[in-house]
Amino acid sequence: MTPESIARVQASFEGLPRDARVLSARFYEEMFRTAPALRPLFPADLTSLQGHFESALSLVVRNMRELEALQQPLRDLGAQHIGWGARPADYLVAREALISAIRSLSPSWDAVLEADWRHAITAIVVPMLQGAAVETALAAERLAAELG
Repeated sequence: MTPESIARVQASFEGLPRDARVLSARFYEEMFRTAPALRPLFPADLTSLQGHFESALSLVVRNMRELEALQQPLRDLGAQHIGWGARPADYLVAREALISAIRSLSPSWDAVLEADWRHAITAIVVPMLQGAAVETALAAERLAAELG
């Protein structure tokens, strides 16, 4: 991402409502509306998860200029998501739900900002998918070892 696109994403994020969990509530609402089969993967009460989601997103957005330093934690998060039942296609659903949620809350949304956010979220999703792939490969190796 260019320094200008990072600045636009960060400014956009800062301009979102700061009310408790408005963004995460909208995100989960969008995700479950477009992919209701994902709802059972989540707890009935999303309050704690919403807080974690917003904190993690805020951390990544604040540190977009040093995204390389976040690669391993994002890979680890992707590996964790395997245990929670996430599939690769679910990451694309989540990306679109997050873009939709931000769009609905952003007064300055336009095509440039959408492209910036799409790039930023993809930069988060890719290492998560890499971590999920490694975890899946390791699980396959463990099972293969059982075969002798």
